[in-house]
Amino acid sequence: MVTAMRTLGLTCLLVAAQAAPLRGEATDPAMSMAPAKLDKQTCTLSAQLASLRQALLRGSPALKRFLRKQLRELAPAIPESELRTALSREQDPAMIEELTGALAARMARLNEPSALRAPLERATSDANPAARAAAIRGLRGTASVEAMTKLGGVDYQRLMRDPAPAVREAVVSNLLAESSQVYFGHDRAVSETAIAVALAARSGPAADPAQAARLLSEVSTESVGHQAVEELLSLLDGPIDASPPVLRAAVVTALGGVPSTESALVQKRLLEHYRRDAAKEVRRAILESLVRLAMTGAPPILESLRSVDSGLHAEIDVWQEALRSGLQEWSLLQREKQRLQSAAGDGSRSPGSTSP
Repeated sequence: MVTAMRTLGLTCLLVAAQAAPLRGEATDPAMSMAPAKLDKQTCTLSAQLASLRQALLRGSPALKRFLRKQLRELAPAIPESELRTALSREQDPAMIEELTGALAARMARLNEPSALRAPLERATSDANPAARAAAIRGLRGTASVEAMTKLGGVDYQRLMRDPAPAVREAVVSNLLAESSQVYFGHDRAVSETAIAVALAARSGPAADPAQAARLLSEVSTESVGHQAVEELLSLLDGPIDASPPVLRAAVVTALGGVPSTESALVQKRLLEHYRRDAAKEVRRAILESLVRLAMTGAPPILESLRSVDSGLHAEIDVWQEALRSGLQEWSLLQREKQRLQSAAGDGSRSPGSTSP
């Protein structure tokens, strides 16, 4: 806390030095060189927010980054009641996001899940969809799934049912950022929450298949449990036309990243679905997921599917050549496949084939 207060003092000096140019007060070149005046009001939260507001409107990118970062870093030294009051009065979505970010930083630093009550209330009850989306975006990059679980009442499944597309986009972006940037794909709870949110987005008044597909195709599933795998597999059992190809392909992509203990079951189901679902987008996703699951054991599996769809011979060929590279790490193998495909004319010809 002492360190935070010392930082607060330094920040106040920097904010004061920037305040005149931001407000356009020093129009005379000589005056612009004069030191800024400091008074009792300079270091209040309201003064900091006023400077941040001006920076977001007209400040340089560097100043914006500095003030946004500093508000979050100083949040533990600011009484929570002051932050809550400021959030409750704020109407500008950009500032709502910053105040939510400050409360989220306080939650993370002091292990206070209760700090998220005010932002979550704003995210669920504000009449302005831009404000609701901003309150959600402010949670990005924190352990928000765990905090919501501890608080109870509001979770991402509920937030995903919001009628506003901007809110649903914020939910998906938060989950993807939390999975990749906070836990580096290793947190089971976040991954399973993402799957549950995607399932919730498939149907209903606020259905959003595009966001559901984005979530499933990008979130890590390396740590999910058997129940989550079964839920994903169940999506392959329904009528083919019950969901668009992009969503079916995303389900397949998510299944390609499941733990090795689930690999045999998933491979079997994907082989069955390759023959059942004729959409090229889905079949390409199945080939990719089969390679990811089987790696060095994939060549005979791919060959067993060659006769199913002659239009995907080139796709199978490029995967086979990538596998012959001997690369054992998935991201490197995937990159090699993309390189070969680009060299072959975006997959229009098999690698090594000659133009007519």
